[in-house]
Amino acid sequence: MTHEWFLYASFFLALWSAVIGGVFSAFSEFIMAGLLRARPSAGIQAMQEINKTVIRTQFVAGILLIPVVSVVVAVYGANHLDGAARFALILAPAIYIPSVFLMTMIGNVPMNNRLASLDHESADAAAYWQVYGRRWTRLNHVRSLGSLSTALVYLVAGALLIASRQV
Repeated sequence: MTHEWFLYASFFLALWSAVIGGVFSAFSEFIMAGLLRARPSAGIQAMQEINKTVIRTQFVAGILLIPVVSVVVAVYGANHLDGAARFALILAPAIYIPSVFLMTMIGNVPMNNRLASLDHESADAAAYWQVYGRRWTRLNHVRSLGSLSTALVYLVAGALLIASRQV
């Protein structure tokens, strides 16, 4: 029996995860570095505005929806597919959920909320900014790697589905 929609879902989730990973990577590699080189009040204010803006974007929708869609695909795949493709479809959310979704919810978001509560020109904000920048970027590296690893696993799942002729 063929399940072509698994193939489409795999490639869609690969693309979606790769885009999320690319945005995280850009932040880790040069956006945060630039903000941290600015005067603390300027970097803080810019990041506060970025954090307000990002909430209403497709980017955040992707971060929140990938776990839901990937778990649905994994559960259905676990019950209807055989072999390595099934394993890959289960592995992908096992990578994404802790490294991206949970890291965002329990790591980056609380830090963003604390930064938002500070007056960008205060001494407290300037002191927190240095800690924030290092820790937030480290956590963001994990999110980048998690997203890109998830994308790779979904690409492998799609290739395995084709190779095993389950689609």
